Amino acid sequence: MLLARQLGDAAQLHARRSVDSPPRGAFQAPADRLCTVSSPAESMKQPPSRLLIALAPSVCVALSLQGCGVSTSTVDLTPGPEPIEVTVTPEVIQAGGWAEVKVVSPSADSIGIESSNGLDRYWERGSQIRARLDSDFGDSLPPISYAVREHGHLFNVLKKPMKVVVCRKSYCREYYHEIAIQLPERNERSVAITGGWSSAFTKRAVTSADKSVLLKEALNHTVWNLQAEVATGKFSGRVQGFYGADERGGSLDLSREISKMGEGMSYGLAMHVSATHAEWLPTDRSAVLTKGTAYRASFGPSIMVKGLTASSQLGIYTDGRETLQEVSTFVSLNGGLTEVRSPVTVTLEKTFAFGGEPMIPRRSDQLERLTLGLDIVRNFAVRFGMTTHRSSWPTQDRASDLRASEVYYTIGGQYTLSW
Repeated sequence: MLLARQLGDAAQLHARRSVDSPPRGAFQAPADRLCTVSSPAESMKQPPSRLLIALAPSVCVALSLQGCGVSTSTVDLTPGPEPIEVTVTPEVIQAGGWAEVKVVSPSADSIGIESSNGLDRYWERGSQIRARLDSDFGDSLPPISYAVREHGHLFNVLKKPMKVVVCRKSYCREYYHEIAIQLPERNERSVAITGGWSSAFTKRAVTSADKSVLLKEALNHTVWNLQAEVATGKFSGRVQGFYGADERGGSLDLSREISKMGEGMSYGLAMHVSATHAEWLPTDRSAVLTKGTAYRASFGPSIMVKGLTASSQLGIYTDGRETLQEVSTFVSLNGGLTEVRSPVTVTLEKTFAFGGEPMIPRRSDQLERLTLGLDIVRNFAVRFGMTTHRSSWPTQDRASDLRASEVYYTIGGQYTLSW
């Protein structure tokens, strides 16, 4: 409500300034009354009553991967001895974006660009004008607007009228042109299943406090992964698992809405449960190490948007021998389930478990994991990942406390089915 009120106040103030005071750089008319003639250059198509709110989609990555250039549209409104050339770059304005409009008429004294309702006006003396038109050109209080799909056809371009006024020797003529706005398509999908594989480049080490080395290796191996995710207005959940040659695991994340914060955003309560089994630790070199399965469980508040969940949690960690306290942060973005579909999928996980000492804990386990997926073609994405895992185990002799570190980078592919 506060955001809508601020938008309304800003729109009214802008409208009052446009009506009560001349626009910046406006052409100062002579004392004689100007004669104005309306002459549409093209068929004008009125926009629908619902206007567009700026929803900036994540299209930069997709455009760069596809190698798309910026298109330009050039139209001559009056071919003849007194041409009026209109150039729009880019030809179609993306939702939340803008375009540069250039109007050139060599014999003009001044040129103006106006919206059909007069809310937005730009004037310059001389034979040309350059103006930056946003996707909300002519809109006073834009609500959310999406593309419409009817009978298998997607109608995703909104045409807005633009008035061009050209004055020569106290005589002005009005021309009309259309600017095209690309509308985002509302994403109705709520379920996504993703599977893929990655090649992992791993460095591992186990050392003691006196710098003696129990294990040090670098290797490449293959990791398979599977993930299923559901996202609705009030609930989101994700289950995922991975399988490697000497390490495997899985996790479950659930988040439930408690109260709404605003349009499309809400507070919730999140829960995380995971299990990881590692077989690479050199248990034959030290009895402190174990090849058992480690379990994590935590819960805490979350912020939810369709397809996006962020949460900070408190919980416990156990490896079968001892139980530690844990603090964690989770961020998950699935571009295939957001309100407007985007070609990006991101998962961020950071946990820190500690215990064993009252003041300075000697037993700890720290995990940081980042996974990024970028769509190359529809439903197929390149997958990148980076994981850092550090652990420490106390011994009776502080000089022989053990520390393990594992760092690996992954690159691979994944395929997604969604509905």
